[in-house]
Amino acid sequence: LIRRGFLLLRRAGGMWGIANADVASLTRRGESYGVGTAESTLRADEIVGVVDDLAVRPLAAAVRRFWPEASLGWAVHGALPVVLVDPQRPPRALAWAEGEPTDGE
Repeated sequence: LIRRGFLLLRRAGGMWGIANADVASLTRRGESYGVGTAESTLRADEIVGVVDDLAVRPLAAAVRRFWPEASLGWAVHGALPVVLVDPQRPPRALAWAEGEPTDGE
């Protein structure tokens, strides 16, 4: 299944993707970036860029047993695996630490 338009970011040693349609804002927050969605603000260490197409595949059952987070699937960009973020259930790795401002203030 080919899906179009993803923002790629790095965080917690991994590559993550979020559909452009789900991105409401993008802000710089010190050493990090805030990626706003309708549901929350995600944290990124680096914004890698935007890609038009990704061949998204579901996570295999064997991977889901060991991957505790929700995901819309995975893809490969270049030689790197990309986990596709479900903005309604974002992974803990993209969360801001408790007490950190997430509204850009």
